[in-house]
Amino acid sequence: MRHRVLHVIYSLYRGGAERIIEAQLLGGDRRRFEYLVCSLTGGGDLIDRMSNAGARVFLLGKRRRGDVTVVTKLANLIRREHIDLLHVHNSAGMFWGTLARIASGTGVPIVRTEHLPYFPEELPSLYRWLYPRFTKRTSKVICVSEHVRQSFTKQFPALAGTFVEIPNGIRLQDYEELPPRAECRAQFKLLAGAKLIGTVGRMVPQKNHKLLIEALFRVRQTVPEVHLAIIGEGEMRDNLAAYAADLGVSEYVSLVKETQKMAYFYGAIDIFCLSSDFEGMPLTLLEALASGVPVVSTEVGGIPEVIESGKTGYLVPKGSAEFLAKRIVELLQDPSKAAELALNGRAMVHERFSAEKMIKATEAVYDEALAKTNSKR
Repeated sequence: MRHRVLHVIYSLYRGGAERIIEAQLLGGDRRRFEYLVCSLTGGGDLIDRMSNAGARVFLLGKRRRGDVTVVTKLANLIRREHIDLLHVHNSAGMFWGTLARIASGTGVPIVRTEHLPYFPEELPSLYRWLYPRFTKRTSKVICVSEHVRQSFTKQFPALAGTFVEIPNGIRLQDYEELPPRAECRAQFKLLAGAKLIGTVGRMVPQKNHKLLIEALFRVRQTVPEVHLAIIGEGEMRDNLAAYAADLGVSEYVSLVKETQKMAYFYGAIDIFCLSSDFEGMPLTLLEALASGVPVVSTEVGGIPEVIESGKTGYLVPKGSAEFLAKRIVELLQDPSKAAELALNGRAMVHERFSAEKMIKATEAVYDEALAKTNSKR
């Protein structure tokens, strides 16, 4: 007997949470689980990829804050598709998914994944009030790093047993044999002969790409042939372009739109950098390491659980363009150290952060939730 699992997420644009779902669709145990995906809002660039991976995708069309019709639509979907388990993602999934499960009257178990640390100041007051109450209705809350888990257990100590850590994982085979660097750079129209720093991520305040642009300005004082490529979409694109112009480095900064051949980007760059102010467990970090690229990152969220500074990459203080630039220069001027970090980082990711490990642990959580529910019936 196969159990029907419905993933509920706010949208299906390319982000870490959405890509974790995609990895599970591609690698899950189809003998025991059938996966369906529901976007609370509309479409996104991962719809076709999820459909091609064998999942049916449902779009609920939520268009405004407080659109309570979503509850009825989702409750009807749970009943109509005979869902056995609801897997909701982040605060929006928690709120609307739990309300829909209650409205459906089915009593199906809920598993939730939190992809970022708990930031109460970022949540509406109603969400903050509902968090402990809805968590009591949840079988398990998967946290993508120990840092994320601790941020929740510190806030809700009475519910600590509900929160479990399952680190993010990636499909390692996607990053094993990348084309030659020249071909990878041609894919993104990047300069063939430059030293290239790169990052992948939505152009939003959390990622603090301004810090990386400032670091580039500093690096160029020592290594003038270096360029920066940022791949992604988001509200900060024009702001970042203006900031690069203000610093006089526009011609050395490429703001690249996303492409289906994302893995090629890692094959195009010399150093991967993360300048984020906060993170859970960024997939892009794991992907860069798996691709054999040396990494410099701010020391935030679950990143220190991946990077041992000086062994598998370099960590720098959050918000410090000076330290970020210093480490970049060190790696550009010391190719042997860069190669050592890259080799160690790749081996570590293969050992600890495969999609297979993540999926196996997640499906074990499903088994526990389903068994507990069935024992009560």
